Amino acid sequence: MEEKSRILEKADSDKTRPVSFKDSFGGSESQLRLLLKYLPDESFKDINLILNNANYDLIEKDKINVLWMHHFINQKEAKNLASKDFIEKLDWIIYNSNWNREQHINYFRVPKNKSIVIRNAIEKINFIEKPSDKINLIYHTTPWRGLKILLKVFKSLNLENVELNVCSSTIIYGKKFDSMLGNTFEDLFNECKNTKNVNYFGFLKNEKIIEQLKKMHIFAHPSIWPETSCIAAIESMAAGCEVVTTNLGALNETCSPFGKIINFEKKPENLEIKYSEALLDSIKNFWSDKTQKKLKQQRETINSIYSWEKRSIEWKNFFDKARKSKT
Repeated sequence: MEEKSRILEKADSDKTRPVSFKDSFGGSESQLRLLLKYLPDESFKDINLILNNANYDLIEKDKINVLWMHHFINQKEAKNLASKDFIEKLDWIIYNSNWNREQHINYFRVPKNKSIVIRNAIEKINFIEKPSDKINLIYHTTPWRGLKILLKVFKSLNLENVELNVCSSTIIYGKKFDSMLGNTFEDLFNECKNTKNVNYFGFLKNEKIIEQLKKMHIFAHPSIWPETSCIAAIESMAAGCEVVTTNLGALNETCSPFGKIINFEKKPENLEIKYSEALLDSIKNFWSDKTQKKLKQQRETINSIYSWEKRSIEWKNFFDKARKSKT
């Protein structure tokens, strides 16, 4: 475990990150933990794997410097990618989607020959039959990604036998992050708690989220955030949930061809109208033969192409290639 411990210790000790790695259970941090779980220790030999932080101080001259970038171009941790000097110090940049890579190439002029895509991955989710007495919606991502829109739409639809389950909190990124931003969303969370047919769970660990997803029918995500991938959507699809979302960011790439995707609207009132129509259609037609056939194919496909069994081979092959090209 010598190499893995080195990678983990570096992430833990990086105080320039906006969130503490040790306290955070966001998508990027979870992906690194899973990568360490699924790859053998020797795969990390000579590799300096840097998570989401284009920081000069994290470069190591005697290692192969690999930046694993999940962030969008507007995040401050990405800004040094505009520096040719910094780029020269990197050997590789790994992106989590083609969309994110293209954004960085166009904005920062990141060299194509140094950047590749290795998609996110999940642990396979076994399927259980969904409850038939009601339709369960779930929102299980951070509040600023579209919860306000969803709550307004859900209240306006006012449907019987439809419940919305909200698993959202700023504590997912640790106590320090929560202390700075938690109050911003307190009113929104209180509205969730006081709305008919809404169950507010706050933060749940990933294994609890997966158990919830097995009982859910629809991942309702009117995204107003430029997702660079979306692990919440991937897990939802693997669990047999229909995903109803927007085409903002990499969501179209991540969810195609299975998700129900609407065009993003900058004006909230226009987005609410479009999203309301799409969500209502999914609720009404969830049990149709067409939808059920699609969802069966979806969960089988997603569990295969996004599995860590498959992705770990990609990572192992990449690290092997990176070492060979350095010698």
